[in-house]
Amino acid sequence: LWQHNPDVPLPPASTTKVVTAALALQSGELDRSFAVSRKAAAEPPSNIRLRAGSSLALDDLVYAILLNSANDASVVIAEGLSGSVPAFAARMNVHAYTLGARNSHFLNPNGLPAEGHVSTARDLATIFDHALDLPGFRDVLETRARTIRTTDRSRRAIALQTKNRLLTNYRYRVIGKTGWTRAAKKCFVGAAQHGNRELVFAILGSDDMW
Repeated sequence: LWQHNPDVPLPPASTTKVVTAALALQSGELDRSFAVSRKAAAEPPSNIRLRAGSSLALDDLVYAILLNSANDASVVIAEGLSGSVPAFAARMNVHAYTLGARNSHFLNPNGLPAEGHVSTARDLATIFDHALDLPGFRDVLETRARTIRTTDRSRRAIALQTKNRLLTNYRYRVIGKTGWTRAAKKCFVGAAQHGNRELVFAILGSDDMW
């Protein structure tokens, strides 16, 4: 319906996590628990302060990355599903390319700044549109708050809350994933529903996310 520079490669910040979530939801391992490595626990904010040696179910990790944009949980997913961040990034790139997102290149599962880690508005809309058909994806993004627990002996409770203001304070129903870094500015990829019509959209490099 409308576009402006849709194919310019830009840093996508945490909208990257849509790809990470999609691969997790497609893995068939949502009930499996993954351990938190020292690398994952050391990831900078946004995070949910995971502790090295603890473990969480993959299903809960997906909630953590899509609601709280948890960088640490993203690395737990990457290492749990592929053994390492580089190996998982390779899977992310194959996934995007297969969907027709040909101007994206991912180097990590969370969107933290990295030279050459880029996507485009068109690619992100394409990736998100595909993810909407994955079982569970909409359910997660429609969740406002949730408490998850580690699966280790401590059973530590972690409170999650969506960063998507449009889910809680807007006249139309809008689901999506936010993103922000200094280099990427404010980013959002999502879908808005009005009656029986749903519009998928993506915004990169914005001064105003809302």
